[in-house]
Amino acid sequence: MGWTDSLLTGIKEIDEQHQVLFDVVARLEQAVSREDKWSAVHFALVELNAFVKIHFAVEEALLRLHDYPELDAHIASHRAFSAALADISRHSIREDVSEAMTALVKSWLVQHIGKEDQAYVPHLRNSRLAGAAE
Repeated sequence: MGWTDSLLTGIKEIDEQHQVLFDVVARLEQAVSREDKWSAVHFALVELNAFVKIHFAVEEALLRLHDYPELDAHIASHRAFSAALADISRHSIREDVSEAMTALVKSWLVQHIGKEDQAYVPHLRNSRLAGAAE
């Protein structure tokens, strides 16, 4: 499970950020196979947490700007993932969380981008401001 063009939203900035998220996940998977796994995984998690915050803020601002009617549910989904990622990060200090972490992150990203993010695309396209978002 990785990036495919079927996950494209047609919104350049969002698509580029989604691709960066998958790049970070690929680095996370590489970190899992390294000898110095603990520190590599830890730093990859730090990078993922930081970029997720940025991406969610950008996406939520865009949806807010366009009065997306499902904004609250979308934000709730982001918060649930952020909480799960924070929990994994906390556990990574004491135990090997690499398999659970990569499975969660990859499956969530594919599901979220493929369904929940795709759900806002028609709304943004129909928005009077859609030209500014693309």
